[in-house]
Amino acid sequence: MRLPSFALLSAPLLALVAGCDYSGDFLFPGQVEGVDDIIVLTAPDGSQIVPANITDRDAVRANTIYAEVGPPQTTTYGGITVDFVGTGGAVCIWVDPELATWNTAVSARPDDLGRKWAVPDNIFDDGDLDLFAGLSVYYTGSPGETIGDFVVSYEDSLGNEIPLSLAACPNLTGPFGDDASAGRGSPEFCTIPATDEGIDYTILLRTWSTPLDDDRLSFAFLLAEGTCDELRTTMGSGTVEQDECVLMGEALVPEEGKAALYYGYDEAVSHSWPRSLEFEEKFCVPAGSDGDRMKPFCDAEREAVAANGGRCEWETIDDPANRCYCGDPENVPGGGAY
Repeated sequence: MRLPSFALLSAPLLALVAGCDYSGDFLFPGQVEGVDDIIVLTAPDGSQIVPANITDRDAVRANTIYAEVGPPQTTTYGGITVDFVGTGGAVCIWVDPELATWNTAVSARPDDLGRKWAVPDNIFDDGDLDLFAGLSVYYTGSPGETIGDFVVSYEDSLGNEIPLSLAACPNLTGPFGDDASAGRGSPEFCTIPATDEGIDYTILLRTWSTPLDDDRLSFAFLLAEGTCDELRTTMGSGTVEQDECVLMGEALVPEEGKAALYYGYDEAVSHSWPRSLEFEEKFCVPAGSDGDRMKPFCDAEREAVAANGGRCEWETIDDPANRCYCGDPENVPGGGAY
């Protein structure tokens, strides 16, 4: 019997595929020694975190927790879980992953908003955590072992399985009525308007991406009594840019073989990357106001690096003194470029 030509071609190809030991591991960053991809965040004594009574900036700084999480090792995500007990009132959850990012404005005639962002950002030092929260009884993950969600299913009258989210967060709404997610390097926050007193809640900070420069994502976290609008008012934030400065100092210098964990701004700030606080403060100036331009900061940091005989480093940091938070200006397209 004569086989068709496509069959003759397929046989060796199938043999090659069958002989491959395909795992898909190359799709994931390597595990960072000492930095787990799934962690549980607790109070210093190992107990559940209690929502803090925030009255001023000092209270925010004293109750902020700083930590690191490694890159996910599977398609089921990685991340952080936090358990707390409902107070009977509103609770604000706020997380700020390192560091801050923007899209470069390339218009030939930028408006006030565009002029602030007319320089490129360093895209290699930013990560993203997605915030979810709800009653612990609905959480499908196993804290410290596997990441889940707050989705349950029920069977309708036709026998179809219908997924239903029972998460209390997110409760932000995007332009098309969908749940909004803050995005890379941006603070993410959510208010649970009325928690059930004495009932357990779980917060999930699911890792969407880790920084490309070191594959370890540091972040600042705060659990506070009251609403997030009240927290923003306390911290003087009225714009998206200013939200970046509600929690500051989250860009932590990595320690080899050890994940960062600091309780309070005063403890964490000495471990933050040099000049990262200045970068955040400049980012927080609202576009269109005096002193909002990022270019003077970006020019100054390049000049400071050059004065020390170095060049800006982005994707790989060999010398911390050469780390730059603004991107390469040569990446900005010129006239006639695509």
